[in-house]
Amino acid sequence: MNLFNELKRRNVFRIAGIYAVVGWILMQVAGTLEASLKLPEWFDSVITAGLLIGFPISLLFAWAFEMTPEGVKPTELLSEDQVLLPSSKKMDGLILIGIVAVLGMGAWQQLNNDSGDSATDKNTDQSIINQKISPMLDRSNGIKDEEIISPNSIAVLPFTDLSQAGDQEYFSDGMAEEILNVLVQVKQLKVASRTSAFGFKGQESLGIPDIAKKLKVRHILEGSVRKSGDNIRITAQLIDAQNDKHLWSQTYDRRLTTENIFAIQDEISRNIVEKLGIVLDIKNSLFSESNRRVETQNLAAYELYLRARALFQKRINLDKAEEYITGAIKKDDRFAKAWELRAALQMVLIDYGFSNMSYQTMLDNTLEFANKALAINPNSALAMAAIANSRETLAWTQKIPQDYQQIIGGLERSLAIAPNQTSPNNWLGLAYLSIGEQEKALKIFNQCIAIDPSFAPCIENKYDVLAALGRYNEAWEVFTDSQLQGITTGYWTNFILLAQRNEKTAFVLLANTPERLLGWSRQEEVYQAYQDLNDDHSALINDILQYLEANHRDISIELQSFLLPLGAYQLTAAPYAIWGKDYPNYRQSKYFKQQIKGAGIFDYWQKSGYPSQCRPIEKNDFECD
Repeated sequence: MNLFNELKRRNVFRIAGIYAVVGWILMQVAGTLEASLKLPEWFDSVITAGLLIGFPISLLFAWAFEMTPEGVKPTELLSEDQVLLPSSKKMDGLILIGIVAVLGMGAWQQLNNDSGDSATDKNTDQSIINQKISPMLDRSNGIKDEEIISPNSIAVLPFTDLSQAGDQEYFSDGMAEEILNVLVQVKQLKVASRTSAFGFKGQESLGIPDIAKKLKVRHILEGSVRKSGDNIRITAQLIDAQNDKHLWSQTYDRRLTTENIFAIQDEISRNIVEKLGIVLDIKNSLFSESNRRVETQNLAAYELYLRARALFQKRINLDKAEEYITGAIKKDDRFAKAWELRAALQMVLIDYGFSNMSYQTMLDNTLEFANKALAINPNSALAMAAIANSRETLAWTQKIPQDYQQIIGGLERSLAIAPNQTSPNNWLGLAYLSIGEQEKALKIFNQCIAIDPSFAPCIENKYDVLAALGRYNEAWEVFTDSQLQGITTGYWTNFILLAQRNEKTAFVLLANTPERLLGWSRQEEVYQAYQDLNDDHSALINDILQYLEANHRDISIELQSFLLPLGAYQLTAAPYAIWGKDYPNYRQSKYFKQQIKGAGIFDYWQKSGYPSQCRPIEKNDFECD
């Protein structure tokens, strides 16, 4: 009790209270100055550390000394009436009020998670609030939902290859993509697509805030990979693009094994989730040992898989991709992802001219490889989608009947497992087009573009459907925007849209290509024919076919789509085109019925219902507007 009275007499309690209140105010000022004056991020930390160190010193000073009119003197030499801080209930009350205010403000900040640690440490509740108010802002103020950047949004940029030989780009890209694939599964996160984020590779002149703004995300993950012999160094850093502040960074030096690689990917993903304040159910966490799937223990197989996947995604050197993925499977025939990728490769090998195998062989290969993937991993979503798409392609191009209920069901099951897949979304949209459901297809293509705004197949199919629906202005806007951004090319072009827009120069330039009518001297005549597709252009079609035969030219997929609107109905039509307002003559021809019945679509209609523009007329026949 004597010690308590002595501490009180020497004003130690008062000094502690005053110091706490003033110190807290100084820390708030330091945090504000750091943000407003763009001071180094360690500025407020240094101030806080200094205040903490000074606290015990101030208490020792209060015990030993007092302020007097004559200056600082040892307390033990003074009487109580000589000090400048006499006992005062009023002063004690003010100090107590200040302490209560500090504690209250601190509690309020903690509840709102707005402490000085990070401007982005928003908890899940705040994210839910933001999600709820966004639609209200859209309705009341005209602000579109997609313009409001979520605090839990992120883009994973391709990691930089720092290996001495500079030949590990496929590996560094693979590291970033695998992290992205994990983050996509976190429902509370909005993750920019791979294609969109990787589109900024090599654009070092753009700063992180600019990239984030273009991708409409709040946070950016960037990093680097350096392989050296049996060792690997991976560096990752999470950046808040709003203030260009580093929230977290880590360097991993490990022995080069697949187990270590997958563990690092999980650790980086876990740290990102924690830094963004997202709380996951521990039992169902993606990062728990029971849920984490090590795809292969064979490092060589994993590296070959990454090489193949990089080529597959770019749709280049697909024959080499087939070689790589075959090598990966030889090294580990229990590698499910390798099997599913090989299954998905089969169709694009034909589409992009890297294989002369028949469509039936393509289907047989796809079924074999996909089923091996599913035997290892029953939830192999890409394998499911590859089977459905190969069946739909065979049905449409070869008129070999397939069960469209199974095709659509397989694609929907694939997307139920992994909804952010762009290719399966695109394939589902095409399947809906084949059966005449244009509005459903358009919805799927929009859904695909929302996942990846830079995915060319869905963008191309979207403007094709809009044009088929007669919405030419909308189709033209999508078409020109994608061209200006370098997303789409003239490889797949809607010539009806060009003709409707009177874009004669573009029409002729794109018609005069190796895939179409390179060297044909009557391009003007073709353009005029496209101005009135309901007229009879059979003579022109015959001349073109004779020209192709005389010059030993095969009729490519692109040329088929180019000639069919003119009346070459015996060729295979593109599913996005035949339902358009410019194809009424084709829909009245025998070739249209051969296409629908030959693919198995008529059987699907009889079981599941007809599209709005078609109807049955007899037991085994139908008609369409």
